[in-house]
Amino acid sequence: MWLKNFRKQMMPDWYVTDLRRVDWYKLIERGIKVVMLDLDNTLAQHGSSSGDEYANNVIAAVKEAGLIPALLTNAHGNRGYQFAEATGIAYEGRAGKPGTSGILKIMQSYQISPDQAVLVGDQIFTDVLAGKRAGVFILLVKPRFQKEIISIKFKRWFETLLIDKRDYDSLEDILR
Repeated sequence: MWLKNFRKQMMPDWYVTDLRRVDWYKLIERGIKVVMLDLDNTLAQHGSSSGDEYANNVIAAVKEAGLIPALLTNAHGNRGYQFAEATGIAYEGRAGKPGTSGILKIMQSYQISPDQAVLVGDQIFTDVLAGKRAGVFILLVKPRFQKEIISIKFKRWFETLLIDKRDYDSLEDILR
């Protein structure tokens, strides 16, 4: 029973393997205005401070749809700021995920409610948990890269023990 409830609490609203295939207009239909994007392994390789073609295409598609992209990262130092500056998006660093302080700051700065925001990330125990705690929509994406630091590899291993990704098959389709 506990595991079933836990799995339900950790369920994103949507799951995709590639953000370039998302129909961002479907999120607008849901009333979403701001897209909070995680950095490491969601938009770029862990440690990167600039956007590659994938990241630039995703950000361009979000903007083209009329949504506001904002970088929401736990990254320390100037890396997140440099990434946001290079890609022309808003930035909230040291977000404290799975805490909600970064999410709340973004919502306050754009004067939106939780049902007008989506958090896009690749980790269940940081991104999904933070989004659930803040009450925003959650778009979980398959990690882009296999190479990760050991602490994240450990979290991913733990995720596979607790989360049955077959449950994602029943989620709403938001692909083009």
